[in-house]
Amino acid sequence: MRRDCTRGTDGADRGEVVNAFGIGSRPLWLMMGVFACGYFLVTLYADSTVTGWWQWIGLFAGFVLFVVAGVTILDSPGDPLPTPTTLAVAGLAVSAVAATLFSLPFPPTHVMQTGPPMGASVVILAFVAVRGRPLAAWLASGCISVIATVWGAVSTAGALWGLSITLPGYAIMIMGSLFSVMLRPMARQIYELREANERQVALDAAAAAATEVRDRRLAALDERARPVLTRIARRESFSADEVVVARLLEAQLRDGIRASGLDLPVVRDAAWRARRRGVHVVLLDDGGLAALDDASAATARERLALAVAALLDEVDDGRVTVRIQPPGREMLASVGVDAGHRTDRIEFDHRVIVAADSARETPASGG
Repeated sequence: MRRDCTRGTDGADRGEVVNAFGIGSRPLWLMMGVFACGYFLVTLYADSTVTGWWQWIGLFAGFVLFVVAGVTILDSPGDPLPTPTTLAVAGLAVSAVAATLFSLPFPPTHVMQTGPPMGASVVILAFVAVRGRPLAAWLASGCISVIATVWGAVSTAGALWGLSITLPGYAIMIMGSLFSVMLRPMARQIYELREANERQVALDAAAAAATEVRDRRLAALDERARPVLTRIARRESFSADEVVVARLLEAQLRDGIRASGLDLPVVRDAAWRARRRGVHVVLLDDGGLAALDDASAATARERLALAVAALLDEVDDGRVTVRIQPPGREMLASVGVDAGHRTDRIEFDHRVIVAADSARETPASGG
């Protein structure tokens, strides 16, 4: 059974680890939105002296690439992150850094011009590591360092200076990798324990329900059958009427076992009266009510019982077979009537609406 807590707001299956870290949650979406706004504002401030239109196109393209990468890493289902998605996010991060750095003035004119792309790339790749792809995150980080080194040499700021702006991000990468290596197994264990607890609760509930059914049947047996069984044990004799009552009682107890879904007072009384009139009544329950939720099953059971009782009261001879269908059938239950004056098959759908499948009146036989 898959838990609801492993699904995001769109219903996609994200996995226990992703859910444990809150990836895809509304607070994280909000924080990433705040980060994107900060990225945009810092870029506008630090690059206020940039006048080339092609440079602004490059800066804006880098921002868009980072946004796409962020949305993808937060919204994509699966754990670990699927390989195609991993490659796409890593490629977007590397491309965004390259587009941004090579759109800056040569040499840079403000110390904060490299801050937004470096910070954004570290955040994106740290999420890649947390989502189970640390190797891809480190390879992408290495590519970014190489690009920054080349850019530093080309922009006359110096190759070592270009490399140095990427080094602080590795501390965050190490932290993300440790999360991936140490906390991901722990998150899985937490959810496995929770799932085991849910299974145990379900088993306990099923055992309690079975105990309740057994106690109810024992109580019914004690109430209805004990007097007859006691007289049999004492070797007392029975009159003809008492023998009829004992057989009716045996049939009623059998109904409670074979047709628990119809074991209601109104059906028991109607079946008792029909059998006393000479009708052969067979009640069967193949579990169709179990496929419904508790409220629907209770309503359907009550209405079905009333309808079955009414049908039993209409028959004076012959045979009546009532069957609750197995789960998955189109019809909830069916009643077959084979009496001297009628032969009917009546079906009940899941809203307990009676629909005659076939009905034909036959004349009563003479003599």
